[in-house]
Amino acid sequence: MKGQSRLHAYRTVDVPLKEVSGVCLRRGPAGGSQLVAIGDRVSRVAWFEQPNDDRAEIHWETADLSRLEGSRLPEHDPQIEAVCADGAGRVLILQESPTRTELIEPSSRRVVASISLEISGDDELARSWNDPTSSHGEGAVFLRGGHLLIAKEKDPSALVEFGPEGEAPTGLARWSALAPGSAWPVAPGDHRYVALATWWPTKELAGACEDFSDLEIGPDGHLYLLSDKSDSIARLSDLLPPGGRVGPLETWHLGDLDGKPEGLAFTPNGRALVALDTRKARHNLILFEPPIAAG
Repeated sequence: MKGQSRLHAYRTVDVPLKEVSGVCLRRGPAGGSQLVAIGDRVSRVAWFEQPNDDRAEIHWETADLSRLEGSRLPEHDPQIEAVCADGAGRVLILQESPTRTELIEPSSRRVVASISLEISGDDELARSWNDPTSSHGEGAVFLRGGHLLIAKEKDPSALVEFGPEGEAPTGLARWSALAPGSAWPVAPGDHRYVALATWWPTKELAGACEDFSDLEIGPDGHLYLLSDKSDSIARLSDLLPPGGRVGPLETWHLGDLDGKPEGLAFTPNGRALVALDTRKARHNLILFEPPIAAG
């Protein structure tokens, strides 16, 4: 692994949400893209059409998630911690407690699938996951075969692959995540997913990323990890089934930030977009340079 480099703020944007906890790039069926942001104070989502120019003016739109058909999110304190989008333009949100997801079809404004995420047993990970006062999922990535990769924040930090009980884990290597333009294959309705594999941080990754705050696939096909406590981003090694250790290929420090970095996305040219959890809806989205994930 190379030594840790420093990223620099290129632009700061105001997201019209307090306590932003997740961001992602959503590509629509018509080919355009939107940056989507969610927060954990209220059940609202904000988005804007991604311009070709990183300095172009931004016009946000917002919507109430709790009013979507089929949603079980409360209007206040929904504990939404992550968001990701598939190639069909559907958006998945991750709720920390209870630990579950909702897959949303924006065009019809309804939840098409709800998934509970369960870890059984009596080891440290299972006890923490089933303790409502502990931290749970903070980042999510679509995997092939209808599986999900979830980042557990801390106590302990880990990457966990979830899927239907009895299925084998797929793991994740470069370019092996859900293919661009592909819909995530899951049937409508309610589902129960269980932990299929777990990857623990190496000492090197634990030193660079003290906690796990978000996950994202870069335009270069690599998996990236955001850390709140360390103010850092790491490019990760492959996740080989059936589980084991994951380390950093390269890490970057974000500098001193006025808020907790909790959401990670990338522009098409590989610049990192980091959302900050702050009490004010100002200066809470930072575009960094140089590009680190160019395809």
